[in-house]
Formats: sequence, C-alpha cells, structure tokens
Amino acid sequence: MSWWITLARTMPVMVLLLLSAGSVIAGDYFGKLWSQKPSPALFAVALGWYLLSGFFYLPTLQREGLVITSVIWTVISTTGFLVIGLLLFNESLSPIQMAGVALGVVSLILLSV
Repeated sequence: MSWWITLARTMPVMVLLLLSAGSVIAGDYFGKLWSQKPSPALFAVALGWYLLSGFFYLPTLQREGLVITSVIWTVISTTGFLVIGLLLFNESLSPIQMAGVALGVVSLILLSV
C-alpha cells in the first residue's frame, strides 16, 4: 500500500479528484444497470468502482483540506451523475428539480472559493 501513497504524492490533487469522481460515476453507471437488471456481476463491478474511488480520494486528504477536496469532488461527480442519468438512462428532471440542481452546484462552487 505504501507504493500507492508514494505514487499518489507525485500526482496533482486535481488528477486524483478526477480519477476518484470518475470512478464513483462509473460505479453509479453500473449500479444503475444492476438496478434495471440485477446480476451478481454488475453488483460486483459497481462495488469495485466505488472502492476504486476511495483509493484515489484518500491520498488527496494528505495534501488538501477535507472541505475543499470534498466540494470539488462533489461538483465533478454531480456533473457526471447528471450526464449519465439524463443522457444515458433518459431520466428527466422537472423545472423545479433543474433549478435545485443548478442552485446546489452554485452553492458547492461558492463553498470552494
């Protein structure tokens, strides 16, 4: 495990956050597939992606504060969740829900500045 921490220290925090958010987005993608057609394989793949997300995220905490890293991670992952939900799974949001998402993203951005 120490080899990973050593390697992660050479990577920019933003790269680690992008990899972490990307992993959880992939986990949600496979989790949604599993919810539509349950199978042990899809369940395991989703869990694997979720685990990988933490693997990338934890080293960021050694270099940046929890609030900043979690806010950036949340903005990136929320954007990804919206993309896969709306575009890949044809989910929809009411105008009020869209306004809520927009306000939520704005609030997260404001928290990070």
